[in-house]
Amino acid sequence: MATKGYKVLVKGELKGPFKESSIINGIRAGMLPLNARLLDLETGQYIEARKLVGEKTITDYDNTIPLFEGEF
Repeated sequence: MATKGYKVLVKGELKGPFKESSIINGIRAGMLPLNARLLDLETGQYIEARKLVGEKTITDYDNTIPLFEGEF
């Protein structure tokens, strides 16, 4: 099975591609907000980053502060 890939929408520009595991690590590290928009390269659809961490763990990340100055 191929690794899922995503591009991150930052200030109207797509950055990436990134592996799903890299996106999840970015969320856990507080570098990527849960409301970041991701382009699923397999389906061509946009999703929110929170979909990758699952509903049970969302509250763990709701209060994280991004470590960068970018806007999403």
